Amino acid sequence: MSGTKVLPCSRKRFSRFSHMAFTLARQCYSSWLVLVTALALPAMATTYQPLNLPADVFKDDRQQYLAIEKKLRTYSRRRVNDLDADIYALAHYPLYPYLLRLKIERTMSLKTKREIKQFLDDYSEQPVSYGLRYQWLNYLSRHGHQQTFLEDYRPGMGAKLTCISLNYRLNQGESAATVLPEVDALWLHGQSQPDECDPLFVKWKKAGMMTPDRVVQRIEIAAKEGNRSIISYLKRQLPGDLQYIADAWLAVTRDVSRVNRTALFPLKYPDKEAEIIVWALEKLAWRKPVLAAKVYQRYVDKGILSPAQQHMAKRAIALSYTLDRLPQAHEWLEKADADGADEDVKLWHIAHLLRTQKWQEVVAVIDNAPAHLQQEENYRYWKARALEMLGHTMQATVLYKELSQERHYYGFMASAHIGEIPSLAHTPAPTNIETLANVRKTPATLRAVELFRLDRNTDARREWYYLLSHIPEDWVTDAGILAYEWGLYDQAINSFARSGYWDDVERRFPLAFSEVFSEKSQAHNISKSFAMAIARRESSFRTDAISPVGATGLMQLMPGTARYVAQEKVTRNALFQADENIDYGVQYLRYLMDKLNNNPVLVSASYNAGWRKVLEWLPVNEALPVDIWIENIPYKETRAYVKAVMAYQHIYDQQLGGNENIFPQLTRDLIPSADAVSTHPQTGMLQLAPR
Repeated sequence: MSGTKVLPCSRKRFSRFSHMAFTLARQCYSSWLVLVTALALPAMATTYQPLNLPADVFKDDRQQYLAIEKKLRTYSRRRVNDLDADIYALAHYPLYPYLLRLKIERTMSLKTKREIKQFLDDYSEQPVSYGLRYQWLNYLSRHGHQQTFLEDYRPGMGAKLTCISLNYRLNQGESAATVLPEVDALWLHGQSQPDECDPLFVKWKKAGMMTPDRVVQRIEIAAKEGNRSIISYLKRQLPGDLQYIADAWLAVTRDVSRVNRTALFPLKYPDKEAEIIVWALEKLAWRKPVLAAKVYQRYVDKGILSPAQQHMAKRAIALSYTLDRLPQAHEWLEKADADGADEDVKLWHIAHLLRTQKWQEVVAVIDNAPAHLQQEENYRYWKARALEMLGHTMQATVLYKELSQERHYYGFMASAHIGEIPSLAHTPAPTNIETLANVRKTPATLRAVELFRLDRNTDARREWYYLLSHIPEDWVTDAGILAYEWGLYDQAINSFARSGYWDDVERRFPLAFSEVFSEKSQAHNISKSFAMAIARRESSFRTDAISPVGATGLMQLMPGTARYVAQEKVTRNALFQADENIDYGVQYLRYLMDKLNNNPVLVSASYNAGWRKVLEWLPVNEALPVDIWIENIPYKETRAYVKAVMAYQHIYDQQLGGNENIFPQLTRDLIPSADAVSTHPQTGMLQLAPR
């Protein structure tokens, strides 16, 4: 500690919540970060803690922090002010700003304006300040403090506060010609806006800014968002000769097949009608593609659809025919796959030709694709595959050989076609001791570590994300190394992805919970590498992950699924425990393997999309090669998921020292047709093969 100067941060320095006290506390906090760094640096010169958080130098402070935090939450507002000395005694502690934030929230008033402004400036854009400006502005608006509100308002605070801001600006004498044009974006919204916007909209309308074109534009937005109730109101704001546009939108949002009613579209305003027609055609195509094709041709013949609108309609019709495996698919894909079309049209054109095994056409479509697309790995793989099937072995081998040097699903498939072991090309990220020390001492890092210790993982991840976006770009990989060594695997994976350092395979695919996976996989006769690949794709080994639909934990299980495979009550909290989550997840994989004849491709697709849906996707008449079937999976997410899991399984097999290499088998296997589906004689459940 010699030579390290620390500000005296005793309780005596802070007798009240004053601006001076606030400033001195910030200085003490910054100085303590220097002290902590100085204490940590000698260890950093030689090593760093593997697979656990760094040495706990804040254990006693943490207990004091929790005690003060509890008092801040439970004390009366008057008693909260008595905690100043206790708060400032922790000015050296990484989570000190969180105590300041809580104190500010409990004492918020115009009297504490200076401290609030200082806090918002000091911690601008940092996680500890998230939402505080919004609270402050709401307080100011409730109490009518217009000038302070305008000083502290920032753009992008939501419709309510934006409307209040614009009204205050008008009240303060700013020109309507300057303010009212900013109302356009607020009014052009598909849903009703907050009541605070109504006075502003009245002024905006009186100024003549609610033009018929803007009304029609809002009707269109509302219709596409499914808000029919507002359309009737907006219709009354239109001149009589335009009100039929609102009626047409109402009609097609109730039933898209009404786009076939020519009376709805008299072509008085063809540009406005075309927007309705194309929107309805896109919806109709997925339900009744034959009718959609008929209506499309009618309006093409009338010349009211722009080239962009034609692309949109043709895409929907072509993909609907394709996904339903109807005979019209070939014709419509050729129509839709034209210059200006979305890239997914070409991908589905190729997928359809693969399913029907028109190999020469596959080559032609790829050769006619834009040059940048031809360099994508999927295009190169399928060109090689087509050339191989056409007997052009040498050309195919050259392409396979190039792809085999790349670490992804198509590269691994290419390796299998030429009898080579897929390349992982693992190159560990170089370790820079000085940079690691710099990342370790960064305030956001210290805060994240403390929050992880407190099991406040959401707040901890916010701090880590803030760290990654505010350190120099060439430090981000080092942040990933630290996260990996500390056992923060999802943060390590995110950090390496953000830095673009893809070649550190071991850190990007950590052997997390390896012993648990070994135990559970052996117990249920599931490949350990397969189970780890699923977990890596599902959650990046984040034990507390929750999806928007409620899938929980490391292997992202729905509680109902866990209960089904366990045949007992399973709480959501149990699914946050790694060993239990892995156990139920591996049991579910076993269940799917039994149902789907031990086919890892079908099982991985089922884990993502559900086994019933996967059985619907089986080929109709005859078996298909595995790679062709994967390319024709209707769900984009599931297609990507299956490819990723297959690649991850090989990576984990290599990481674990195995020799399972599933890719040669994938090049030989076939996905059975729907004829192979049977009903289990005892359970009555559909399955691919009885066991």
